Amino acid sequence: MNTAPRRPQPDALARRRAVDPAHSIILEAPAGSGKTRLLVERYLNVLTQVDRPEEILAITFTNKAATEMRDRVMAALASDSAVAVAIRELDHSRGW
Repeated sequence: MNTAPRRPQPDALARRRAVDPAHSIILEAPAGSGKTRLLVERYLNVLTQVDRPEEILAITFTNKAATEMRDRVMAALASDSAVAVAIRELDHSRGW
C-alpha cells in the first residue's frame, strides 16, 4: 500500500480553468491525456447554467467521437456526483 502523499497534477490550474464555463478554452493535448474527460466535465458544468439543454452546441470531427462523448455524458449524468444530481434536479424542475 502506497502511503505517500498524492502530488497535485502539474496542470491542475489549467484543468480547473478548462472545466469552468466562465473561461473560453482551446484544448490541445496528446492522446490519453484526459481531453474527453475534461470536455465532458465542461459540458456538464455548462448544462447547470443554461435554461435549456438545446442551448449547448458540441461539435466533434467524427461520428465515433460524438458517440463517445454522448456515452460519457450519459454515464456521468447517471452517476451520484454533485453535478449530476444538480442536473437531474434541473431536469425535473424545468421539465427538460
